[in-house]
Amino acid sequence: MKIVGAMQVGGNCSWILPKSLDNLASIVDEIVVVGSGIVSQETIKIVNQNSNVIAKHFQNQEEPRIEWNDMNLLLKMSQQRNADWILFMDADETFEPRLKNQIQQLVNTLDVGMYKFKKFWLWKSKEYYRTDHPEKYSTIAYNTYLVRSTSSLRFPNPAGSFLKRVVKHLIGKEKLKPYFGREPITGILGKVIETDIVVLHHAALNWNQFVKSQMWYAALLTKRQPRRPELDIIEQQFKILDESTLELKPVKKEWFD
Repeated sequence: MKIVGAMQVGGNCSWILPKSLDNLASIVDEIVVVGSGIVSQETIKIVNQNSNVIAKHFQNQEEPRIEWNDMNLLLKMSQQRNADWILFMDADETFEPRLKNQIQQLVNTLDVGMYKFKKFWLWKSKEYYRTDHPEKYSTIAYNTYLVRSTSSLRFPNPAGSFLKRVVKHLIGKEKLKPYFGREPITGILGKVIETDIVVLHHAALNWNQFVKSQMWYAALLTKRQPRRPELDIIEQQFKILDESTLELKPVKKEWFD
């Protein structure tokens, strides 16, 4: 079984990218990378110098970031590498070593089409992860999963059908482009299994970069949904940064290499 790792990068993830690429390389046979939006030169340099990255594509930075298109490109690039399984992973994540030890057993289970993982957000320290609001900070990963490669796989446009998008655009509710965000992959053949294997989210370890990213997302939402009240967008992004209910638990040493 050939396993291809598929990673999307954006912004400046150079502070974590060497670690996340090495982590992914320890699990898969090959890696493909797609970069879009304003990708830092240091990030591009790290990708270009990594010998485990077999194929890569960096979008023109003047073009808007359309995340679901990026994911479909990652899917296409993985299948061009004759992947039997594809491990989708964000650039600010790492898997616990248990996945490396168990992945051959997982991909050789014939009736399974997808494996999901438990995602924990490290919070300002490698020593602790956040446990309040588990639906956000300690839940089954939304974007990171191992999927059996089939011709039916695709990432749908999260804005809906073309007709629906045109109507939204004409009434001024939502712009056709740019569009960021992604829906879960569709076309899975076989059972979907939720595992207890842990993937760690590192974004909040670089707090200044993390806050800037939330501001960037808020700006994109304002462009995409010009009629949406500003206060709604502010509240949506503030919920991610809010520490009024903060609860932390110590990480387990075995979650790190």
